[in-house]
Order: sequence, then structure tokens, then C-alpha cells
Amino acid sequence: MTARGGSSDSSGEGLAAGEREQLVYVLESRFAPPLEAASVLVREAERQVAEARERLARAESAAPAPYTSDPLTFMRRSVAEEAEALERKTTEKKMRAAYRFLLDRAVELAGAEVDGFHADRAAVERAAQDGPEACRSAVQRAEEAAEAAHRTQERVQAAERAARDGLMLLVVKLAPEPSVPDSPSQPSA
Repeated sequence: MTARGGSSDSSGEGLAAGEREQLVYVLESRFAPPLEAASVLVREAERQVAEARERLARAESAAPAPYTSDPLTFMRRSVAEEAEALERKTTEKKMRAAYRFLLDRAVELAGAEVDGFHADRAAVERAAQDGPEACRSAVQRAEEAAEAAHRTQERVQAAERAARDGLMLLVVKLAPEPSVPDSPSQPSA
């Protein structure tokens, strides 16, 4: 070993036979994990972008029409009419029958109102999670993450290039200088 920490050869300096290949192998083996990890980041980010775009397409095609009718409108009107009809009944038997019918319809309406509230809240939550706007935001976030993954991969590759450039500089500086044969003196003209 020389004072510089390199392998010894006949001159005590420079690269030993096979040392360059060994240095290249070490560089490649040390950079393999971060290069592969950066590639995995990019592949995963691009997969997430594709999935987000697919969810957006599904959400846009499944988006409800801007107008939907209220299915309880007629039920509410029916209950109101039954209450008015109760006022017109004259006999006790008819009043009791009309009241039982009104009670049944009113209870049915009340249950439908509660179910409608829950259905509306569920639709709002679905839209917040899976609606077109939520999916557009998810696509944007996924695209930003993919760009960041690409930048990370580029920085990893730049670090590897810097190490390779350093290796090449090391090889050039440690390469033995070619010996120049002595040339006979040139006659002066």
C-alpha cells in the first residue's frame, strides 16, 4: 500500500490491474438500491396518477343530473289532503277511519323524511370523497406527487453521475503517464 492509500504496483502509484473495474463495481453496487428505490417511487406515483384519472372518469360519468325531483313532494301533499279531508268527515266511524289512514301516511312520510336526510348526507359525503371535484383534486395531488418523484429520481441520477465523474477523474489522475521515447534532435534549418 502506498502513502495515499491506493494499491501498490511497480511504481507505487496509480491504479493496480483490475482496480478500475473494482471501483466501477463498488459504485454500481452502492448506487443500485437508491436508483431502484427512485424508480419504484416514479412507477408508484405514475400508477397513482393513472388510478386517480380513472376514478375521475368514473365520477364524471356517474355524476347525477343537475336536477332531481323530490320523491316526497307527492307524499307531503297527500298527508296534507288527508288532514283536510278529516275536517269534512261527519260521522265518528268515518272520522276514526280517516284519522287511522292519516296517521299511517304521516308516519310513513316521517320515516321517508328521515331516510331522505340520511340519503342526502351520504350523497354529500360520497361527492366529497368520490365526486368529480374530489377526483379532480386527487388527480392534481397525484400529478404533483409524480412530478416530485421524477425530480427525486433525477437528483438520485445526478448524484450517481457525480460519483461516476469523480471516478473517471480519479482514473485519469491515477493513470500512469505514457512514456515518451526520446526523439533525436531535430537539425536546425
